[in-house]
Amino acid sequence: MDVAFVVDTTGSMKDDIKAVKDSLYEIVNHITSRTKDLAIRFGVVSYRDHPPQDRSYITKVFDFTENVKRVQKLIAELKPSEGGDTPEAVADGLHEARTRLSWDREAYKIVLLVGDAPPHGRKYNSIGDDYFTEGCPSGYDPIDEVQQLRKDFGSTIFIFVCGCNPLVEVSFRQIADSIDGGKYYSLLEAHELPQAILNILEGVSDLIEADRKVLSYYESHDGTFDMGEAAATLNLELRVLKTSLSRLLELGRITRWPKGRPLASDTLGISATLGAMPNNIVAGKAFNYSIHINNPSAAVVRVRVIASLVTSEGVSEVTNESHDVPPQSEKTLDLKLVAMTDIKGKATLRVEVFYGSQSIATEIYPTRLY
Repeated sequence: MDVAFVVDTTGSMKDDIKAVKDSLYEIVNHITSRTKDLAIRFGVVSYRDHPPQDRSYITKVFDFTENVKRVQKLIAELKPSEGGDTPEAVADGLHEARTRLSWDREAYKIVLLVGDAPPHGRKYNSIGDDYFTEGCPSGYDPIDEVQQLRKDFGSTIFIFVCGCNPLVEVSFRQIADSIDGGKYYSLLEAHELPQAILNILEGVSDLIEADRKVLSYYESHDGTFDMGEAAATLNLELRVLKTSLSRLLELGRITRWPKGRPLASDTLGISATLGAMPNNIVAGKAFNYSIHINNPSAAVVRVRVIASLVTSEGVSEVTNESHDVPPQSEKTLDLKLVAMTDIKGKATLRVEVFYGSQSIATEIYPTRLY
């Protein structure tokens, strides 16, 4: 797990920085005891502001290390400055985290933005003392930076934003909400920050354990299984299972998306009831036909409906379409069928419903074409 602290180090953050430094060992020990064989690297990006508002520095970057003692020392040495106007170089801090830290592509990646002042620019604040009302002087934008991180690393990166002042509620929440899964934490006291960081890392730690279970299932089934069955077996939502598999692909733990293996229809209990067919149909004109599907299983099932028209001239396909049926549900398929033929007279319509390669219902209807 790579964890990047992107921290405002202006004067008002002094107590928050000290609280993180004092509790870092406990946080790391707690997380590593929860998650077997988890290696954590920490990196720190300290940001202040652009001159003339702050002439000390805009950003400082300390690359990832597993040495917790060194990280604790680095954090302790982040001596807050007073700064100038209220907004700070938030965009620059995120940009440096994205471009200058040595992210491991095979690691779970966490960005922890911690600050108590909004980014520059009217897009993010309406404060009267913003010296850079057009935004970051370097041309960076905090939302663009986190969205680019997601493009670079997909679902293996997590963005968490901790606002240590009600002043940043709107802007920091904007940043967190700009990507799927981004989360904002509102903190009013310095002692709340270590607990928030612990909760964040615990959440990712639990996710790692869930991914390990998915990987174990994948390997035990040689990458060939029904998604719905896997989700039910692992007690996961189908969406969560697919996200986990995407992460495992991005992390290089699996080399391909799983191949589907439909379960036997009798195992799932799938059944289909075919509807009534008109005695007479008009060539080229649509008529209604319904099929009722019952899916009592815990898996999403996909059925295929094939309808063929048999006339004196031979066989022509009327429809060949697939439909998904949610788990533990019944669904009526209301189809519009059209007999595309010039042949008039007696005919038959064959309707068959398949689950995978298995036929679960068949009916042959005598009719007449006009």
